[in-house]
Amino acid sequence: MIAADRTIDEPSDIDLAVVGAIALDEIHSQAGDIDQLLGGSAVYACLAASLLTTCAPVSVIGDDLDRGLLQPLRDRGVRFDSVIEADGANFRWGCQYSASGDIRETLYTRAGVYDSVPVVVAPLHRRARIALLTAGNPDQNRHAMAQLIEPELVAIDTIEREVAERRDEFRAQLRHADLVSINTLEAAHLIQWPGSLDDPALAEAAWTDIRSLGPRTFVLKKASQGVEVFQNDRRTQIGAVPDVDTIDPTGAGDSFAGGLLSSLAQGTDLIEAAVWGCAVASFAIERFGTEGLLRASPSLVSARAGAITVSELDGSTPIGETS
Repeated sequence: MIAADRTIDEPSDIDLAVVGAIALDEIHSQAGDIDQLLGGSAVYACLAASLLTTCAPVSVIGDDLDRGLLQPLRDRGVRFDSVIEADGANFRWGCQYSASGDIRETLYTRAGVYDSVPVVVAPLHRRARIALLTAGNPDQNRHAMAQLIEPELVAIDTIEREVAERRDEFRAQLRHADLVSINTLEAAHLIQWPGSLDDPALAEAAWTDIRSLGPRTFVLKKASQGVEVFQNDRRTQIGAVPDVDTIDPTGAGDSFAGGLLSSLAQGTDLIEAAVWGCAVASFAIERFGTEGLLRASPSLVSARAGAITVSELDGSTPIGETS
């Protein structure tokens, strides 16, 4: 892992530190158009994780963000000691979804103070057991990792902007990660895939490349088709929750990552944790913004997890055996 300042000896009061944006979103989907929604990778991941564990965003917010929007996260036990308040514009992002919700066009990304003010990890968060790097900005990921002290697990879940615009830096950071979670388009950018996004060979090619850089686990997010989990020579397909109406897919991937890692923090098997992550993500897409996740509870998520299909793909090791 990247070396951190070892002068901080306080035990951590959280299991999961999430490096990422706290954003104001503008969403256009088949269900309607809405603006000034609280969003951002750190928000969705922390809300999802808070169902099972203690967590904190590591972020920077601008002076135009209504602090009252953060109260529902505080009510769920999310800690904000590692969030800096800076003078200037907050991170803002807008997108347009296709009719199916599986294809998204980013309309704009205005990072504001999030890209210009380095993150600071609070002393009580520096020994977090798990770090999730969702910054979309390699500089902020580096700032955070220089302050975190020997996390047991480092996961990276990025956005298209980071892979497309700063690919080499992103690839360099993968050498410090244990788990990588990205979607099909991001995987194609990462390996400079020349073919169609629908080509089944893309997933295996991405895992071959990612594995060569050091990560032990790769999760390929496939929107309404669920996820594929790669670990060593094992490849597992995990379906999405059936019969869920998609209103706003924003934050589904971040919610999956937060759910996955919070379940791993409880000692759950990787595949079971991924199933939990998919179940949590199904709540995120049912409402605009964070409303769906705020309706979720551990019992409701558990019920949906039971409806998810899991299948081992050809050449993989069956569940319960080691590879």
